[in-house]
Amino acid sequence: MDSFATRWCGPAPWRLVVGVACSVLLGGWASPARAAGLTLETAIGIAVENNKDLRATRYAVAQARARLLQAGLPANPRLDVSRRSDRIFRNEGEYTISVGISQQFPVTGRLARQQDVARVDVALAVAEIRQAELKLASDVASGFYRVLALNRQLKARERSIEIDEALVRSTSNRFKAAEVSELDVNAARLDLRRLSQERLLLQSQRSTQLAQLTQLLGNAAAQPLELDDTLPALDLLPSLPEQQSEALSLRPDLRFALVNADRAKADQGLARAQRWEDWTVSVGVEQGRQVIEGVPPQRASRAIGVTLSIPLPLRNGNQGRIAETIAAGDQAAARIEALKLGIGSEVASVYAEAELLRQAIASYERDMLPIGERNVRLAQQGYNQGLVSIVEVVQAQRQQGELNAAYLTSLDQYLQALARLRTATGGYLKDLKSVDE
Repeated sequence: MDSFATRWCGPAPWRLVVGVACSVLLGGWASPARAAGLTLETAIGIAVENNKDLRATRYAVAQARARLLQAGLPANPRLDVSRRSDRIFRNEGEYTISVGISQQFPVTGRLARQQDVARVDVALAVAEIRQAELKLASDVASGFYRVLALNRQLKARERSIEIDEALVRSTSNRFKAAEVSELDVNAARLDLRRLSQERLLLQSQRSTQLAQLTQLLGNAAAQPLELDDTLPALDLLPSLPEQQSEALSLRPDLRFALVNADRAKADQGLARAQRWEDWTVSVGVEQGRQVIEGVPPQRASRAIGVTLSIPLPLRNGNQGRIAETIAAGDQAAARIEALKLGIGSEVASVYAEAELLRQAIASYERDMLPIGERNVRLAQQGYNQGLVSIVEVVQAQRQQGELNAAYLTSLDQYLQALARLRTATGGYLKDLKSVDE
């Protein structure tokens, strides 16, 4: 019976083509079910814990805390020993021996001011490490999303190859039956070769991206890496003011700038304290004997001496250093204002990009992909009925493949924009434990 279904579906190979096309082109781009694998949040946590470069950076906090310990230590006392004698001259037995202890004393709270500066340096080291953590989390998210996009592009190529393989088999059978020309067979085979080459390129890119992601996680290159293939939901993004407010509260570079302003204030206090140098107090015992001509030999005499040395800031009042710290404070305040403005602009720019890409993806899923899929079905139906050539079928399939490729490229760009937006707001730091805790 030559029913419409028989004419539309054609021979057995064409039923495979149409079945695969319907399942792939209509629903093949939906997110797969949640698979057992490494989630993005877990991957970021592993990277922050195991990344070798970040581990090395964390020693900056230990160094800053060691400097804080050193800043509170006073100067060591000095042992002063002196001896004078006339042995190489007249050798009459005259001599003087003195032994004393001298100690420097800060009189303007210099040690306390040094500790203030060192405490701020610890906070600066922590802020610097938080910046490194945010950058690492951003790199992991970018690589993670890139692998997810490549996985979908590979699946799309695999499905297109399945369709083209069925098309090549069907065309070859019809060529043997003298229903189509060799040109039709070659056109189908060339399109299949093109898809195979694209698959190889995508496999290479995926292998490279996985290797880079494995390195960021601190794992060996040979260790396999399985990722959770679930995509983030394409919901509406939080409001822009909310994102900008979050950025101002979470961004570690802004925190670094604020702490740097505190350091300028602490440094200014230290510079003012250093206007008066340390006073030096010396206590010693002196013993000596004098020889006077015409007088019986004198007995040795002893004495205790106390010396106070006070540097006078008459010419050098550390005024240059004080002026430098004041200028550093003004510079830090200006940088904070510039950074706040830059953060707001950066968040707004990435937010607009992500929103436009989200709308583009929705348009692909709502309109363009279904229309392209219908064109493929119509071309296949016309080819089975002898109304169109194989070239038109290949052209329709290629057009749908290009639509799918553009859709997946937009999806990849959207995921990268999401990663940049969360980096711009500092959102990746929400669930990361601070190094100073």
